Amino acid sequence: MNFSIKVYCFFLLISSLFLSCKRSGFEVTEFKPITNFTGKANDSTFLISADLNNSVLYGVQIPSVKQLPNGKFTFEFLVNNTGSPQQFFYKLYYQNESYKWQNGDSLDSENFYGSWEEAELEFKPTPLIETNLLVKDSFKIIGNPRDEKLYYGADPERTFISDTMLTRIIKKVNSESDWVESIKQKAITNKITVAEQTYLEALWSIENNFQTDSLYNNRFKRNPRMGNYKFLLVVCNGIGLSKIPDEVKSIGKKNADGNFINPFTYFLNNEGKNLEGTKVILAKQQLAVSASLDLGSGLYVDKLKIGSSKINTSEIKNNCNTSEDLRHKAQFSQYFHHINKSIEFVNVKEIRDVIAENYTREQYQDLISSYGKSKNFIHTYSSVTDCPCKTVNSDSATKSITIFNPANKPNEFKKEHVGVISRIGFTYGKWRAKIKFPKIINDNNVWNGLTTAFWLIFQADAKWNMRRICKADVGYIPKHFPDNEESVKEARPQVTYSEIDFEILKESKYWTKEAYNTGDNYPKEDASKNNDLTICCTNWDMACQQPKDYVIGVKKLKVEGKEYEFCRWNYFNKLVTSKVAAPHAEVFNDEYYYFEIDWQPQRIIWRIGKDKNNMKEICRMDGTMTTIPNNQMLMVMSQEFHYQEWWPTAPFMQNFTPFPKNNLTGKLLEVEVY
Repeated sequence: MNFSIKVYCFFLLISSLFLSCKRSGFEVTEFKPITNFTGKANDSTFLISADLNNSVLYGVQIPSVKQLPNGKFTFEFLVNNTGSPQQFFYKLYYQNESYKWQNGDSLDSENFYGSWEEAELEFKPTPLIETNLLVKDSFKIIGNPRDEKLYYGADPERTFISDTMLTRIIKKVNSESDWVESIKQKAITNKITVAEQTYLEALWSIENNFQTDSLYNNRFKRNPRMGNYKFLLVVCNGIGLSKIPDEVKSIGKKNADGNFINPFTYFLNNEGKNLEGTKVILAKQQLAVSASLDLGSGLYVDKLKIGSSKINTSEIKNNCNTSEDLRHKAQFSQYFHHINKSIEFVNVKEIRDVIAENYTREQYQDLISSYGKSKNFIHTYSSVTDCPCKTVNSDSATKSITIFNPANKPNEFKKEHVGVISRIGFTYGKWRAKIKFPKIINDNNVWNGLTTAFWLIFQADAKWNMRRICKADVGYIPKHFPDNEESVKEARPQVTYSEIDFEILKESKYWTKEAYNTGDNYPKEDASKNNDLTICCTNWDMACQQPKDYVIGVKKLKVEGKEYEFCRWNYFNKLVTSKVAAPHAEVFNDEYYYFEIDWQPQRIIWRIGKDKNNMKEICRMDGTMTTIPNNQMLMVMSQEFHYQEWWPTAPFMQNFTPFPKNNLTGKLLEVEVY
């Protein structure tokens, strides 16, 4: 090749590179993630309260159509093209930053992130841009943003259980001989009639059909998390677009290993950070989302949860019933406790108002002495109402819920549980409740036997609500198996059960001798001599032994720099608890008190206080010593009479505590998730 030809070829190469650079050069500026909403805490944070109307069946949408036109945020950015006229491609991603695994963590695909409402939609094209263009578009934050089939199910409009449906399914159950024989055996085990067991089987069959149907995207099964959201804009030319993997272009796709790829990790930490022909911009502004549950929206009575065909309808009313209307709009249901009939109340036949009568310790001791000799006890169980709506009420004017354990009529002898449960599930969040619980200790330090509680519980026993796999030799032990060594054989990699508790009662702040395993040298107190109550903070980790500092017995641990004492009765026990003593007057004497469960992917923090802006941390657990749940949960407020075997260091035994003479009333005044 002669010199002139070499020069010509070199000129062509340089010209080609120059034209390529000229064609592909661009800048992206003035990215504004939200342009049609004005609510702000400051210049860097927008504030919005999620509109929960219609969320029970269709999931939380941020924003809703009531909040912004078409129920969408608008955003914009400016593309400055410094090359030849060309088309660009863009995509907006959002991610919850408050409750996430750090980008790059092996679990970061669990983070709540999304993009366009249609998960299969990839990058959107711009028109041909000669010099610059202000691009405007919109988005919304929705449930199940990756469009995972795991969260599909029945059409929400067709999941109402009518009497006609029940009658039809009961008839079907009775027509199958094998099923009938199985029902007879279950009825014997459960100590109920065959007709009652048949009713329960019919309900189970209906719910199972709802869960196994897979035609509709049930977005409520993976609701958006509360807390702060960040926004990531990615703009690219054709070259850049060709280099982005399909599972990043479409967040609903998985990679070759069958895993979802977190786009924030891909573009901010990994291969997408310096892609040719691609601009990645993380917005300075973020969105803070909170939710206030509507306590005045009524109480839905769910036939699936009652657990009985014997329903007294005398107290059914407009704002508390089994109607389809309340199934749509009520954000709370009456909670029906499961009654464990393996234990009895062998209780004194006495009815007293322990608080108002200022029942004395001497009177309590007299009962122990007299009944210990006569053995004139009544054998009964704790109970739940057979009359829905009688002991719970939703007030639309005050936006509050009232519950009460009912008084006993002469010779009635009943200790009845009562509670309400929310109907909109969330994963993680700071769950804060403003509550007025009834007094449980009188001036003589005597306890009336009531345990008051604010707690979270798993939303559904279904495949879509499974907890993360337990990677340990001993996995999760399901709730229905007893706390004994034999149950370890039933451990499995995944379960749905999860529970995080505040339980408040009269109990020693210390544990039993056996829990300490130190002989006679263990801490103890006579809790009957003080007016403290005990606040128990509990995480049901279902005995998953994956944590390196798995708690067995009583153990003091420093959790993220703070020392607490925890107890798990033995290695197969399904929960770990910490106890804190607090003055009864501080928690119960005022018009309300705040309780907060701060549930994060890596930890749980329990806080209490008179002022929601000055809460006191009383317990902290993290993933090094207990397994933190990651499934969707609901909140419960309840007032219960626990069996005395559950609280062995209580100074007053339930069986020697009189039945309540007057209603024991509690009020739920506010519930926020943020």
